[in-house]
Amino acid sequence: MPSTEYRFNLGGMVKTILGIILLFTFSHSSLAAPVDDGTFVADRSCPLYQSKNKHTNPGNLRSTPGQAFVVKEVLGTPNPHWFRVTTTEPQAPLRWIAAECGHLTTPAPEAIATNGSCDLQQSFDSQVLALSWQSAFCELRGSNKPECKALDRKSYAAGHFTLHGLWPNKSSCGSNYGYCADVKQQPRNFCDYPALQLTEQTSTALKQLMPSYAFGSCLERHEWWKHGSCRDTQPDNYYQLAIRLAGQVNDAAPIVSFINAHLGGTVKKQDFLHAWKRAFGEGSEHKLTLKCDKDMLTEIRLSLPATIAEDAALPQLLQQAATVRPGNCGRKFRIDRP
Repeated sequence: MPSTEYRFNLGGMVKTILGIILLFTFSHSSLAAPVDDGTFVADRSCPLYQSKNKHTNPGNLRSTPGQAFVVKEVLGTPNPHWFRVTTTEPQAPLRWIAAECGHLTTPAPEAIATNGSCDLQQSFDSQVLALSWQSAFCELRGSNKPECKALDRKSYAAGHFTLHGLWPNKSSCGSNYGYCADVKQQPRNFCDYPALQLTEQTSTALKQLMPSYAFGSCLERHEWWKHGSCRDTQPDNYYQLAIRLAGQVNDAAPIVSFINAHLGGTVKKQDFLHAWKRAFGEGSEHKLTLKCDKDMLTEIRLSLPATIAEDAALPQLLQQAATVRPGNCGRKFRIDRP
C-alpha cells in the first residue's frame, strides 16, 4: 500500500514538472501576444487564414500590396512569424497573415524607447480626417458659439460636412502625438493660440468649410498648433490639403444625393454606408468611423495613410489606410438640420 501511494505521487510530480516546462516553453516562444496598436502593411498577395494551422480561409481572402491591417495579435518573439489582423470579412474578420508577407509600421519596443518623442514633426505613421455635422454639434454642445447662432438652413454647413481637423497620428504615442512646433500645450481659450498667416485663397475656402474660423472662435488655431504642426511647416499647406480632402467627401455624388434626400430625417446606418461604398469603393466603409450622440450623426472620421500624394484621390487613400472601428452609431441615426 505505501509503495503504491509513492508511485502515484511520483507520477503526479513528473506530470507537474513536464507541464511547467511546456508552459514555460510555449509562453516564451509560440503563444500569441495581444497588441494594443500597430499596422501591418502587406508587400504582396498572401492568404488570410482563419486558422493558420488548418489553413482554413472562408471567402478565400488574400492581401493586396499596400493594403494595411490593424494588428490584434503577434505570434513569435522577438522575431514575429504570424500576425493576427482585422479584415473586412463580416463572418470571420480576424485573420492570420504570415510575417514574411509584409511589414509592421509600429516601431519595435527598442525603437520606441529611444526615439519615442511624441512632439517630433514628421514622425507620424497614419492620419485621420475628422469631419463634423455642424447642426448636430450646435444643438448638442455649441449653442452659445457665434457660428452656431448664425447657422440657418441656407448655410453651407447646414447641408455639408465641416472640417474638424486633419490629424497625423503616431501609433507609439496613442492620442498624445501633437504640438510639434513652438506651442507645447493647449491654452485656456483657442483664441489664445498665436494667430495663423493664411493666403487669401486658403482663408476664403476655410471660412466656408470651418465655421469656427469664419466667426472668430479660433478652432483653426487649435487644429494647426496641436495637429498640423506635426505634419507641415506652414499652416497654409496643411489647410490646403485638408480642404481638398474634405471637398472630395462633400462633392461625391452618392454622398450629396443621400444627404439631400434625408436631411432632417432618420436613416439606416447600412444605407449611409452603402452610399459611402458607391462613392469610394468596396471596403471603404471599413476605413470610416461614425460618431453619434443622442441618435444624431455628429462626426465622421476617415482613416488615411501617412503618405498622401498631392493628386491622391480618396478611394485610393482609403484602400491604403488601416481598418478602423465602426464607431458608436446605432442601426439608425438622424441627419440633423437647423
